[in-house]
Amino acid sequence: MEVLIGIPLYNEQAYISECIHSLCEFLTIECSEFEITVLLVDDGSTDKSRNIYQKLSKQYPFQYIRHEDGPRGYGNTILTLFEQAKSNYDVLITFDADLQHAPISIREIIDLLNYNSDIDLVSTSRYLSYRFWHQNTEVPVDRYVLNMLLTRTINKCFNLGITDAFCGLKGYRVKSLPNTLDHAGYAFPLVFWQYVSQTGLKLKEIETPIIYRLDRRSRGEWNYRVKEYFRVLESIISSPTLKQIVQQDYTQAIEMLTEIMDHHSNFPIYTYNDFFKSSYVDQLITDIGRKEEQLTCLFYQTASVIQLDKTMFYSENDPNFINGKLL
Repeated sequence: MEVLIGIPLYNEQAYISECIHSLCEFLTIECSEFEITVLLVDDGSTDKSRNIYQKLSKQYPFQYIRHEDGPRGYGNTILTLFEQAKSNYDVLITFDADLQHAPISIREIIDLLNYNSDIDLVSTSRYLSYRFWHQNTEVPVDRYVLNMLLTRTINKCFNLGITDAFCGLKGYRVKSLPNTLDHAGYAFPLVFWQYVSQTGLKLKEIETPIIYRLDRRSRGEWNYRVKEYFRVLESIISSPTLKQIVQQDYTQAIEMLTEIMDHHSNFPIYTYNDFFKSSYVDQLITDIGRKEEQLTCLFYQTASVIQLDKTMFYSENDPNFINGKLL
């Protein structure tokens, strides 16, 4: 089985050296019986990443290509890896350059795809079980909660049963890869999960450790990211019913994250299933529902008052005022 391990990279001068070293060492020790190629795709880095990986290529057996017209975006970098994998490989594994993926999961991915011909995709999850949680680093609350809520909405829209929609460590059977997907940015996973649903790919989810780098615990304001992810999700679905679900989940996500970020910065971390079983989360969702009901009632009450108040501005001879009622 020919395996391609693809590393999407953009401005990773702080981590690329350790990433290449640890990955190649792991493959030499744990995966020596397989034909494995490591390919780094640089999306036009503007820092010192290029100089670093060019020097490393003389020491370690990996290849690299660069988007000279980059950055094209995370999604297009993954699509470049898809195209490269189709040239001569059976399996593609995507592995981030920022040390937030654990090489230990690579061997399990390879074995699953090697010995189970019916599996098309192996997706790793940080929130499937507590198997690796003794190794976990601290988790950014905003990214964790947003992942849980978006994963739930993705499951609703695409009839999936995943527990972590945004972990980039995946194993793809190359013959199942799409020719193209229409999204270049970090919302690419949303489009990919739609593809998985539409094509009926056989999916296997496995556990992987949670790893967050200190300088990667925020990707900008969380409210912007919430808005962008839900906007993209709504734009790629056509069902009015599902669009309404996305809109409702977006509103709930904003309210939950606002409450949690303002008052619960030490919010506990659970697996995906336990997150929605949590008494605190359950109470928060209930409270949000009550607030929405109260706002709805207030709206109609206000509308009624406004309607009555308008009668003061009409005389009984006004054509808009008939039988004591305002038309």
